[in-house]
Amino acid sequence: MARWFCCLLVFVLSGLGVTADEVWQEPQDRAFVSRLDGTEQRYVLLQPADYDPARVYDVLIMLHGHGSDRWQFIRQTRAECSESRRFAGQASMICVSPDYRAPTSWLGPAAEADMVQLIDELHRGQRVGRILLLGGSMGGTSALAFAAQHPQLIDGVVALNGTANMLEYEQFQEAIQASYGGTKDTHRDVYRTRSAELFAANLTMPLAATTGGRDTLVPPDSVLRLLQHLQAGGAQVLSLHRPEGGHDTNAQDTREALDFVWKAMQQRSAAAAEPPVVGAGQSLRVVCLGDSVTGIYYHTGGRRAWPELLQMGLQRALPGRDVSVINAGISGNTVADGLARLQRDVLDHQPQIVTISFGLNDLARSGEGPFRDGLLELVRRIRAAGAEPVLCTPNAVIDTAGRPEQKLQQFCQVIREVATVQQVAFCDLQQAGLKLRERAPQTWRMTMSDAIHPNLDGHRLLAETVCQRLTGVPVSLADVQPETGLPRVQQVLRDGGRVKILAMQPLVEPLQRALEQMRLTEHCDVTVWQTEAEQNGAAIARTLPELEAEAQRLVRPLKPDLVLLTFPEQRPELTDEQVIHSVSWIMNWSLDFGRSSWDCVVVHPQLLSRQAETAEAGEWSKLLRQLVHAQDLQLLEPEPGSAATAQQLLIERLGPFLQP
Repeated sequence: MARWFCCLLVFVLSGLGVTADEVWQEPQDRAFVSRLDGTEQRYVLLQPADYDPARVYDVLIMLHGHGSDRWQFIRQTRAECSESRRFAGQASMICVSPDYRAPTSWLGPAAEADMVQLIDELHRGQRVGRILLLGGSMGGTSALAFAAQHPQLIDGVVALNGTANMLEYEQFQEAIQASYGGTKDTHRDVYRTRSAELFAANLTMPLAATTGGRDTLVPPDSVLRLLQHLQAGGAQVLSLHRPEGGHDTNAQDTREALDFVWKAMQQRSAAAAEPPVVGAGQSLRVVCLGDSVTGIYYHTGGRRAWPELLQMGLQRALPGRDVSVINAGISGNTVADGLARLQRDVLDHQPQIVTISFGLNDLARSGEGPFRDGLLELVRRIRAAGAEPVLCTPNAVIDTAGRPEQKLQQFCQVIREVATVQQVAFCDLQQAGLKLRERAPQTWRMTMSDAIHPNLDGHRLLAETVCQRLTGVPVSLADVQPETGLPRVQQVLRDGGRVKILAMQPLVEPLQRALEQMRLTEHCDVTVWQTEAEQNGAAIARTLPELEAEAQRLVRPLKPDLVLLTFPEQRPELTDEQVIHSVSWIMNWSLDFGRSSWDCVVVHPQLLSRQAETAEAGEWSKLLRQLVHAQDLQLLEPEPGSAATAQQLLIERLGPFLQP
């Protein structure tokens, strides 16, 4: 269904007084394993009927009241719930309704940790724009408390009939003590940090609250004091107080509160937006000049990088335009190197726009002065050729001695200063990464192939950021799937050669059976990548770090035509960082350095075990899936409910590319 038609449908239904729930997909009841204590936690995801993964969506997080659970705002017809859904439908938002340790958490420490993790989870696999946090009663209290403790995660707050001071609140004390771990005397700091009134300075986002003068269940006094304090300081705040009101909010006030915060959020975004760089015209040619983060290398799977994704983004943002993007990134390059090859690699293509992205090598080899001079000369020469330069900061990195973040910030400031002085378009790729790292640290970490190089997931973020800066149109590339096929294998077979396959040990038997069934044994040579070692007469599985070291030693010198990888059936007893590092580098070392000159496919371990999936196994499966997708590698895994074996899936998915 077209988006405009859904919006029209919502408008008509609203005018008739009919619920707008018809514009939603079926609610998705989702689960995640809490990093705090390993328990399974749940939330409901509600997506628009015309949900498009190529779009960026704002999110409305809805927190239920005391005694309820995640389904309150999804199913109930009471005014606060139905009007919140109706509003989100008209705004084309995604709705998220978590349990947050239902039914009586009052945002205890565990519920707070789950909320932080949930926001991180929401950023995986889709592009999240702004986050509006809403709640009623206990949920209104929790919304204020969470925003006051984590202002960097929230863009707007609507609190319906909540309290802003848990130190003075007296209702539901038995339940609150159970959630908070003790009484106000024994756990005063827990109650204090959930008292938004005491952290008013952190509430810098637009905020609206409803209160009732006769509300005895959650008295309005602390919220009214908080709002008065914020209003006195000039904050964007709306107070909807009904002196004769009780412990509920009607549809009109719910709508007014949401409208106020939504419009204020939009105004802030509009004020921060810069004019687009792309002008009128039928054709557009962009050249991206930079270092290894621009070029195509193993960090992104060896087939494409952010300039190739930028072309996809521009085609989405500028439908009907003839768009071409040329990748002029070379590993190890500095600004001086970019100047040396500017004519051949950039200007000879006669681009309208040239993006310039250097700094990660410059800060390791030269001072700020030469870097500034080089940028100025690049700008001068590009403009003299009739093209528009766009200065980009490097991506955010993991702090290391070789490239410390503090020094990187200094080089980014040089880029900002040159852009300001020369009146050049400026694209802050570093800030985009820092914002994601702040809001979703685990998600951001999984966009990094190593300390300084993003994987293809990270390149998706870079491409989206550049695309929006050039066009002013936000796009999502989260739906771009890894490329399939075996181009190296097919080339070898076309040339009449034998295919050299390096397969991890658990895959050798199903692979050989598949080759026999397809009558391809005579065309392939299979080398076994041993994943077990003998210890005291027993076979012991090698650890992830050992497999990482083996990948570094084995694969590139062998120069195979096809590498088949898999991973342990169960998550190793390692930290998140150790797991992400080793899995990423097993894939990195299994690829050629630059553009891919051989093929690499990952087989999901679930295909080999076929055991019933526990919550922990599901989390491990999800992590592997995300990391393989981020590397832009093809993943062979069974469809839900499928009984296909590894042999059958190898024949089905790889067989068509293995025919001589």
